[in-house]
Amino acid sequence: MSKANNTIKFKKNQYKHLTKEDRCTIETLVNQKDENGKRIFNNTYIANYIGVHKSTISRELRYRIKSKIMVRTGNIKNKPYNATDAHNDYIFKRGLSKGEYVLRKFPKMAKYIEDKIKIDKWSPDVIVGYMERHKIFNQEGFTHITVPTIYNAIRFHIINVKLEDTRRMKYNPKYEYQEEKQVSESKLPYSIDNRPDEIENRLVFGNFELDTILGKKRGKHECLMTLTERKTRFEIIFKLNCKTADEVVKKFNQIKIFMKSNYNKIFKSITTDNGSEFSRFLEIIKDTKTQIYFCHPYCSGEKGTNEKSNSMIRYFIPKGSLIENYSYQDINNIANWMNNYPRKILDYKTPLEALLEEFNDKNIINKIYKLQEKINCI
Repeated sequence: MSKANNTIKFKKNQYKHLTKEDRCTIETLVNQKDENGKRIFNNTYIANYIGVHKSTISRELRYRIKSKIMVRTGNIKNKPYNATDAHNDYIFKRGLSKGEYVLRKFPKMAKYIEDKIKIDKWSPDVIVGYMERHKIFNQEGFTHITVPTIYNAIRFHIINVKLEDTRRMKYNPKYEYQEEKQVSESKLPYSIDNRPDEIENRLVFGNFELDTILGKKRGKHECLMTLTERKTRFEIIFKLNCKTADEVVKKFNQIKIFMKSNYNKIFKSITTDNGSEFSRFLEIIKDTKTQIYFCHPYCSGEKGTNEKSNSMIRYFIPKGSLIENYSYQDINNIANWMNNYPRKILDYKTPLEALLEEFNDKNIINKIYKLQEKINCI
């Protein structure tokens, strides 16, 4: 490579650490010499080529080149620059430059975080928010800890938590392209485009998002029907014998009988997708004041609150697991955990606490709280 024939555009100077690839480039250019044994490319040229300041190259060559003794002659000569040795030296010194991890200074706090992740199934974000809200460990000198600190403590084994103990760190989503489909004419009057602003902006209680969760796709198996309230994130989960429109209508009729006159106060609207199990939607809202809205095809993000809640359920019931293997009590325990799980969006209040703020009538609150347990026993 020569200066005259070089057509590569130089990168703009920017502050960054040299990578292993950068050091390989330095080694290659430094070893390019002319007939007299002199370097063809000086430090300024190499710096412009990589995109760093020339002082960076000067320091790199000065600090990373080690001397060695020539045994036969007794002369001391510089060892040629080696990219691998230089990068290993960088990694070693970089490790020494880091301070002590916060969680090693506060073992009680580390144990608290471990228990919250492994036993209570809390996320790092919820743990940090809950600790700050309730000022936990403040008297022991603790002031603040960040969410990335906890994630790094898990990655680098600072705390006794494995990736398998977390809900999201091991998740690797796979997306599939779906052809665009049009909404059926019968559902056009119930399109999500017609949903009022008070529902869109989560101003009032009683607007739910509806979906179903399958265990195994093949065969006729039990499934779950999930209802998530948009404002409080309160979760209700029902078991269905199978994923059919008949089962969905049957379950809503049971809900209407149990709630009686309180049904219209609680279920003001339902937002769902275009699944075949909701094809008899007119029977769902029959004899009620409940409004129903359908998302656009393949736009699950339009009911993102419910999708987020379903991902939390998947932590307890992984994909491919048979719903038949989980008892009604197991389902009730999952919903109870979700409704007592602090949420960042609620200023780290739980959905149950948010629900209690919505009603002064204890009878209505008891009806909502006992709804899942009673209906699942039918």
